[in-house]
Amino acid sequence: MALPGPLISRRGGNLFETIMSALVIVIAIAFLIYFLKQTGTGHFGSYALRVSMPNASGLSVGSEVRLSGVKVGSITGLDLDRKDYRVTVEIQIRDDLFLPADSRASITASPLGDIYLTLTPGHAAKTVPAGGILGLPQQRSEAVAGA
Repeated sequence: MALPGPLISRRGGNLFETIMSALVIVIAIAFLIYFLKQTGTGHFGSYALRVSMPNASGLSVGSEVRLSGVKVGSITGLDLDRKDYRVTVEIQIRDDLFLPADSRASITASPLGDIYLTLTPGHAAKTVPAGGILGLPQQRSEAVAGA
């Protein structure tokens, strides 16, 4: 019994397929350039922060993090501190933002019911480093004592 011939065509691609493929690549590059110009960041970097809160009602992994109404990051994790029963919210924010150490975080709901974390920048000269924590009780008492 003879086996059938090869199932792959030996015919090469045609000119139309080549032109369409090139057009798709050019459109993708143009969209990327447009996106970078519109966002003004020029990069896609982010860094991690933690936010200590007494309550995280309505927040979930993937919820937005906003600063002055603009999305600047997202929530990547939620954890309960068993010592003082505060919630630690792990977030990723744009790496071109440096929050003052006395910044605050709160939970906000939009008129359509979307719940997100709002960051309110403080006025301290010192900034929160990558991996740092916002909202610790001792940070608040130091800020009040220094005022």
